[in-house]
Amino acid sequence: MFDEMTRDTLEFLLETQFYEKRLPGLGAVVEVGDQRWELALGVSDVTTGEPFRIGDHHRIGCVTKSFTATAVLQQIDSGRVGFDDTLEPFVPGIPNGERITIKQLLNMTSGVANFVGAPDWLPTQEDLSFDSVDADWPQERKVDLMRSGPAAFEPGARADYCDSNYILLGLVLEQVTGKPAADVINGDVVAAVPGLTSTEFPSVAKLPDPHPTIYALMPDGRTLRELGDMNPNVLWTTGAMTSTFDDLLIWVRELADSTLLSAELQRERLTPTHLDRRRAFHRYGLGVQRLGALLGHNSIMPGSSCAVYRYPAEDASFAVVTNASANIDAISMEIALELVRALYPRFVDG
Repeated sequence: MFDEMTRDTLEFLLETQFYEKRLPGLGAVVEVGDQRWELALGVSDVTTGEPFRIGDHHRIGCVTKSFTATAVLQQIDSGRVGFDDTLEPFVPGIPNGERITIKQLLNMTSGVANFVGAPDWLPTQEDLSFDSVDADWPQERKVDLMRSGPAAFEPGARADYCDSNYILLGLVLEQVTGKPAADVINGDVVAAVPGLTSTEFPSVAKLPDPHPTIYALMPDGRTLRELGDMNPNVLWTTGAMTSTFDDLLIWVRELADSTLLSAELQRERLTPTHLDRRRAFHRYGLGVQRLGALLGHNSIMPGSSCAVYRYPAEDASFAVVTNASANIDAISMEIALELVRALYPRFVDG
């Protein structure tokens, strides 16, 4: 698979993306069967010049949703909660909460207003940094915003990617289990998958060492702004987790093959719905992003971009991480798709 010509093609592609997007650091790993190609470019710190490393720890942002969804699906498997149970008994007062179901939260069809779109979801203190304790970033702040605004649409009317769904699922998970969501995810999901030794739902703002410095790429496309640590309660069950390349590649196999869920729930997890305002091949399952024949998840968050996908028909997995974010551009997802196209030009129809 990875002969000299293929390696040269992948290297040229990654280097082109790295320079065109003016990234501080960029890494990619591709596994096909028992073969592996990897490349790290640039620096993990622009001041020291320390190189970007494949083995470092990274924030995986919205890939967290796949872990949160798995934890909720485990509770459904055990009979503690059902797909058709409604939100209202768990989190009262959300518009349409008496009609929104757990499944609609999982597959982004609930219509709950997105707290991220509200200008006042962040604390109003001056010189805010994301590692601020600020009453430990209570989830109630986000829930109050969901309660105060109108619903985005009627439950089940369409599907729209929305972080609010997975904050609410975290609260449901805590009520069903009687435990902190982080403990459930770390104990019942992460610890249950062999090899996930460097993945966690953290309790502190600082990334485990070693890790890169993270940056925001400013609108001019040239200037980098260094960002600090992030309190895990800022994005919580929608985006708090940390991991490594190797762990992400183990996890995406679990998403595809499932050792943690029943066969019935695994089929449900992978059954996709087309997301509104997205390309035709861009769909969403239950905490799983579907891009044509690919499955996995991507992330855009302050200071990093991450994507991990599995192409089951070809026994192939792809992971891309960079230590920079650029507004709403899904940098890592687009680079991952370029790598996939280089190896499998017809993957969308696979």
